[in-house]
Amino acid sequence: MILGLNSLIFCQKNEVSLKEEARQFSLDFVKLYFQKNCKNYDLVSESVIILDGDGIVEKKNLKDKLCKSFNSAIRNKSKTYKDYLEDYTIEIYTPQELIEKSGVKLPDYYIPTETDYFFFGHKLKDDKKENFIWDDMFIFMVRKENNTWIFKGASG
Repeated sequence: MILGLNSLIFCQKNEVSLKEEARQFSLDFVKLYFQKNCKNYDLVSESVIILDGDGIVEKKNLKDKLCKSFNSAIRNKSKTYKDYLEDYTIEIYTPQELIEKSGVKLPDYYIPTETDYFFFGHKLKDDKKENFIWDDMFIFMVRKENNTWIFKGASG
């Protein structure tokens, strides 16, 4: 009984720490949007899951599109990363949490792993504030592979 309880506590702590790591990596990735260059590209997986039905695409075939998207993520270029953190809600979900909370159906070609997390950072905390981001760029999936976090999936 005690061993089982200890294992449960360890699993919960491990999931929380992985989720926190995923959150921090995702926010670091978002921070690069404000630097107005394509540094994000180095953090992208060699194959990217396009979560809205386009399948899995090789990174090299997406470079121009990804860099253009990263550079267009912030519509109002006078806004800063600090503004973003103040104005937007940040949510991180496991695949199971995403399905349970939103009822979304994940594509059949996507096979979840224990280190997959979905970042949602596109909702304003206050609807009266300016929406200065391109929403699609603030919905993505990250994965930890070989002890390294990577951008693994895009919303479209």
